[in-house]
Amino acid sequence: MSNIKQVPHNIDAEENVIGSLLIGGEKATEIGLSPADFYSERNQVLFGACYALAEREVSTNQITVAQELATQKKLELVGGAAYLSHLIAVCATPLDLRYYADIVKRLSLYRQLIKAGGNITQIGYDAPTDVNRSLSTADDMLLEVRKQGAPSPIVTPDDRVTKLAERYTKLYSIEAGAATKSSLRDLDWQLGGGLYDGDMIILASRPGLGKTTFAQTIANNVGMTKKVLFCSVEMSVEGISDRDVAGLVGKPINVIRLGGYTPELYCDITGMALEYMRGLGVYYFKDYPMTTDKIRQAGIAMQLRYGLDLIVVDYLGLLDDEYGRSPYDRISYMSRKVKHIALSLNVPVLALHQLNRAVEEREDKRPQLFDLRESGRLEEDSDVVLFLYRDSYYKRYGEDEAQPSDNSGVTEVIIAKQRQGQSNRIIKVWYDEKHQKYFDYTERG
Repeated sequence: MSNIKQVPHNIDAEENVIGSLLIGGEKATEIGLSPADFYSERNQVLFGACYALAEREVSTNQITVAQELATQKKLELVGGAAYLSHLIAVCATPLDLRYYADIVKRLSLYRQLIKAGGNITQIGYDAPTDVNRSLSTADDMLLEVRKQGAPSPIVTPDDRVTKLAERYTKLYSIEAGAATKSSLRDLDWQLGGGLYDGDMIILASRPGLGKTTFAQTIANNVGMTKKVLFCSVEMSVEGISDRDVAGLVGKPINVIRLGGYTPELYCDITGMALEYMRGLGVYYFKDYPMTTDKIRQAGIAMQLRYGLDLIVVDYLGLLDDEYGRSPYDRISYMSRKVKHIALSLNVPVLALHQLNRAVEEREDKRPQLFDLRESGRLEEDSDVVLFLYRDSYYKRYGEDEAQPSDNSGVTEVIIAKQRQGQSNRIIKVWYDEKHQKYFDYTERG
């Protein structure tokens, strides 16, 4: 029985990395690997071709990689077009690219560590007279391996200035600013331009105040120029879409849901309204039971296939994550997961939350930040907390006042927390309940 140990490697992981790149995964330059990280020589050559294409901003697929290899006179060395087809066949989905890349990188580091260990052992056998110099050489070898691993968590002054120079140069060149705009002008102004990548924004209120409609308004506004993933646990795609159609054709929501349309209304719905909605970059995720892990996977898939600029979660309390022994534990767990989604995908996440009845027991029923303290870690984890409040929600009309006042749609958006700006700010928007839409207060009809 042989005692010879195999050099650490995983050919399946290497093939899945390259297969993922060939069928629409991320760029080879963005996953933290170099050709030297691959054990197989032909996989080294293949990844090198993918990397060269990515550096030139050329799309990576079976045809472009084959052409690159042919130009380098290395296509036959890797097994020709047949091997490229094999790599595509063994890779079921590009969604696990990062997982396989981590395996390839880890095993590469082990091989480098084995090599460094052998070199250090040889230094000991050679027994040079300057032991301090020998120890320094051994340290350098290990440091070189460490440099190839995870980046240092220590940011030096030079690192910091380099990062900031890149950041401010990018901001300088963006005329519209770096934030994703809600297109509610006063809200964007108070939020420093809009919704920022990596931020978790909590939108909370009592039931029936129009949280979903508010989130849908923002999603549609963003979707005019960018890509949105709308994750609804509470409503069907059809139910949400009825609201959009009502606003677009200028009819009450109950008319749209009732049916029996006039020919003119039917033409407006199937023509103007649906064609407008077709042009919006709003994608809906429906998968029951829905969990934060499923939302994250949907976000990754969306980002790879279509692009992604905003995620909306409607709403936290209805997600099916199971954790801990109490609702507080469960919400805390989901809060941390949602914040991780925002950071890992580098997009803003607008998460809706329903407040309990404690708000209604006070004389002033405007929600305050302490109303979240019974709701897990939402207050701590969030970057922005928005509350909705409307006087007409609580007003009771007498027999002599059968209709709401002209101001019944005035809604306060309370910015209760803003990590990077001023908190305790209130802006007004207008809620068109009949057509299920919010817009700037100054634009009310």
